[in-house]
Amino acid sequence: MTSLNYYQTIFDKAGDAIFVHDIGSVEFMDVNEAAENLTGYSKSELTSMSVEKISAHSHGFDFYHALKKVQQAASHEAITFEWIIQAQNQRQIPVEVCLKTVEIEHQPKLLALVRNISEIKKYQYQLQSKDQYFKMLLENSGDGIAILDLQGKLLYASPSLQRILGYRDRFVLNKNVLSVIHPDDRIKVRQLLFKKPAEQSIGVLHYKIMHHNGKWRHHEATYRNLLDHPDIQGILINYRDISERIEAEEMARARERQLGHMSRCKTMGELATALAHELNQPLAALNNYVGGSIIRIQNGLANTTETLDAMNAALDQTKRVNQIIHSMRSFLRKGEANFQVHSLNKLIQDLHPLIGLKADQGGCTIHYELSVTPVSISADETLFSQVIINLVFNAVDALQRNPEGQRDIYIRTWQHNQHARIAIADNGPGLQGQNPEQLFESFYSSKKDSMGIGLTLSRSIIENHQGYLWVCQGESGAIFNISLSAQERAKCI
Repeated sequence: MTSLNYYQTIFDKAGDAIFVHDIGSVEFMDVNEAAENLTGYSKSELTSMSVEKISAHSHGFDFYHALKKVQQAASHEAITFEWIIQAQNQRQIPVEVCLKTVEIEHQPKLLALVRNISEIKKYQYQLQSKDQYFKMLLENSGDGIAILDLQGKLLYASPSLQRILGYRDRFVLNKNVLSVIHPDDRIKVRQLLFKKPAEQSIGVLHYKIMHHNGKWRHHEATYRNLLDHPDIQGILINYRDISERIEAEEMARARERQLGHMSRCKTMGELATALAHELNQPLAALNNYVGGSIIRIQNGLANTTETLDAMNAALDQTKRVNQIIHSMRSFLRKGEANFQVHSLNKLIQDLHPLIGLKADQGGCTIHYELSVTPVSISADETLFSQVIINLVFNAVDALQRNPEGQRDIYIRTWQHNQHARIAIADNGPGLQGQNPEQLFESFYSSKKDSMGIGLTLSRSIIENHQGYLWVCQGESGAIFNISLSAQERAKCI
């Protein structure tokens, strides 16, 4: 094969389209097979055409722009640019053109190497579409996105910043966000966010931040330390405003406290008659002891031992009265929840006077089976007492169907796998086929004079104590179970 034939073969079989034309002209002198395949024209047709004939005029690729590129290439070693070819079938094809000057038979010619970039353009369009898609998501998302440096300086803020906090990004970029965090939360935010990447991965943060209008807003944020990520190089924050949720939760807690106080007042109303009778006995005894001692002293008949015994007996009665009044006042207390560590058995024992009043009124016997091993719980004394009172009083009411002398209530406490357990069981009619969960629905009650909030309120209180309250059918009667600091249901006892 001669040298000429060798290079002609390379020219014809090259993978990219090749067009040859004179300098200063846009008319083709020669083309290869790839050029024919690209345009749909034959070699003879192409060599009688110019660049203008195969260019997409509708996109601005015309004779003027083609001639400008030729002139530019003639004065440089090579130029590369994008063009759009219009093929014989009218299909428009994006191409990349490398235009360079070459020597052919000692004459300068322009060689155009043309590569079809349709697939590349398609992927670029898809990427641009995705960019636009994600941009729309960021602009319309209810959440905000921010990137901070290790000192808390704002490096990036999504467009939702203005909607969530009222600030425009150009006024807050490169400013330290800690300056608008509530002073009570500032140390916590600093400690959680600004650590070395090895010390944390991802976490959740709650804090208050100042809105542009000067009001404090509650935010919840997830954060991730991406200081070592080449594209982020900061701490990524996804935040949202939860002020309305916080306000709704506070209103719900306030309503719950109000309902709880109403329920406790109703309970004390039910006990009014029994309470008057219960107080009347120690007061009458107190009157007798003190009055008798005074008469003996006045008549000169006082005996030191007998008088001291009478005074001690009177003192015991005053203690009994004080105990009843203290239990009543504690039970009726109204205010914010106050969680403290208590002895579970002592909490139950402190309720003896009130439980005894209701039990005596209903002709019931209370059996206490309290844990021998000390069990401590974190609880609000008033709220926890309300749950126990509600459950015991419900049991007393349920037992009124039983004959007198057969009305027994058992209050048991024990520890199970680090969880405090309380069970209140009775030998009454039990669930009688009722759905156990239905008993805890608001305003549901099988009693005509009940508000139907006792069990609903009790479960809510126990859940606020990180525990669970449920009921099941025992061998005789119902068993209400409480598991504190646990969510699983225990086997009924």
